[in-house]
Amino acid sequence: MKKESQQNDLAVKCGKTTDSVEKLTKLCEQEAEKLLATIDIPEGKTVSVPFWAPEPGFPELICVGKFRRDKTGKVVYELDFSESTL
Repeated sequence: MKKESQQNDLAVKCGKTTDSVEKLTKLCEQEAEKLLATIDIPEGKTVSVPFWAPEPGFPELICVGKFRRDKTGKVVYELDFSESTL
Protein backbone atom coordinates (compact mmCIF):
# COMPACT_ATOMS: atom_id res chain seq x y z
CA MET A 1 0.00 0.00 0.00
CA LYS A 2 1.32 3.42 -0.92
CA LYS A 3 1.30 6.21 1.59
CA GLU A 4 0.36 9.73 0.60
CA SER A 5 1.71 12.86 2.22
CA GLN A 6 2.26 16.54 1.68
CA GLN A 7 5.86 17.69 1.50
CA ASN A 8 6.59 20.51 3.95
CA ASP A 9 3.59 22.61 2.97
CA LEU A 10 4.71 22.62 -0.66
CA ALA A 11 2.18 24.40 -2.88
CA VAL A 12 2.17 25.84 -6.38
CA LYS A 13 0.56 29.19 -7.22
CA CYS A 14 -0.32 29.87 -10.83
CA GLY A 15 -2.95 31.57 -12.98
CA LYS A 16 -6.03 33.52 -11.95
CA THR A 17 -9.55 32.45 -11.07
CA THR A 18 -10.74 34.25 -14.21
CA ASP A 19 -8.50 32.14 -16.52
CA SER A 20 -10.11 29.44 -18.64
CA VAL A 21 -9.95 25.81 -17.54
CA GLU A 22 -7.74 25.08 -20.56
CA LYS A 23 -5.27 27.81 -19.58
CA LEU A 24 -5.19 26.70 -15.94
CA THR A 25 -4.65 23.08 -16.99
CA LYS A 26 -1.71 24.08 -19.17
CA LEU A 27 -0.20 26.27 -16.44
CA CYS A 28 -0.50 23.47 -13.88
CA GLU A 29 1.16 21.01 -16.27
CA GLN A 30 4.03 23.45 -16.88
CA GLU A 31 4.54 24.00 -13.15
CA ALA A 32 4.37 20.25 -12.44
CA GLU A 33 7.08 19.64 -15.05
CA LYS A 34 9.31 22.23 -13.32
CA LEU A 35 8.65 20.61 -9.96
CA LEU A 36 9.82 17.20 -11.23
CA ALA A 37 13.43 18.43 -11.10
CA THR A 38 13.33 19.52 -7.46
CA ILE A 39 10.76 17.45 -5.58
CA ASP A 40 12.04 14.72 -3.25
CA ILE A 41 9.85 11.62 -3.30
CA PRO A 42 10.63 8.84 -0.83
CA GLU A 43 10.49 5.34 -2.31
CA GLY A 44 6.98 3.87 -2.14
CA LYS A 45 5.25 7.14 -1.26
CA THR A 46 3.02 9.59 -3.09
CA VAL A 47 3.36 13.30 -2.34
CA SER A 48 0.32 15.53 -2.88
CA VAL A 49 0.92 19.13 -3.94
CA PRO A 50 -1.97 21.61 -4.17
CA PHE A 51 -2.06 23.99 -7.15
CA TRP A 52 -3.71 27.32 -6.28
CA ALA A 53 -4.92 30.38 -8.17
CA PRO A 54 -3.58 33.04 -5.77
CA GLU A 55 -6.33 35.63 -5.82
CA PRO A 56 -6.55 38.43 -3.27
CA GLY A 57 -8.90 37.46 -0.49
CA PHE A 58 -9.68 33.82 -1.14
CA PRO A 59 -7.40 31.64 -3.32
CA GLU A 60 -9.06 28.85 -5.30
CA LEU A 61 -7.77 25.29 -5.58
CA ILE A 62 -7.15 24.36 -9.23
CA CYS A 63 -6.00 20.77 -8.75
CA VAL A 64 -3.84 18.45 -6.68
CA GLY A 65 -0.66 17.04 -8.16
CA LYS A 66 0.22 13.52 -7.04
CA PHE A 67 3.93 12.85 -7.41
CA ARG A 68 5.48 9.39 -7.04
CA ARG A 69 8.30 7.21 -8.34
CA ASP A 70 7.49 4.71 -11.08
CA LYS A 71 8.97 1.20 -11.31
CA THR A 72 12.19 2.56 -12.82
CA GLY A 73 12.66 5.15 -10.04
CA LYS A 74 11.70 8.10 -12.22
CA VAL A 75 9.47 10.74 -10.59
CA VAL A 76 6.10 10.99 -12.36
CA TYR A 77 2.94 12.93 -11.61
CA GLU A 78 -0.79 12.98 -12.16
CA LEU A 79 -2.94 16.09 -11.85
CA ASP A 80 -6.31 15.54 -10.17
CA PHE A 81 -8.82 18.27 -11.02
CA SER A 82 -11.70 16.57 -9.19
CA GLU A 83 -10.98 18.53 -5.99
CA SER A 84 -11.02 21.94 -7.68
CA THR A 85 -12.93 24.76 -5.98
CA LEU A 86 -13.27 26.79 -9.18
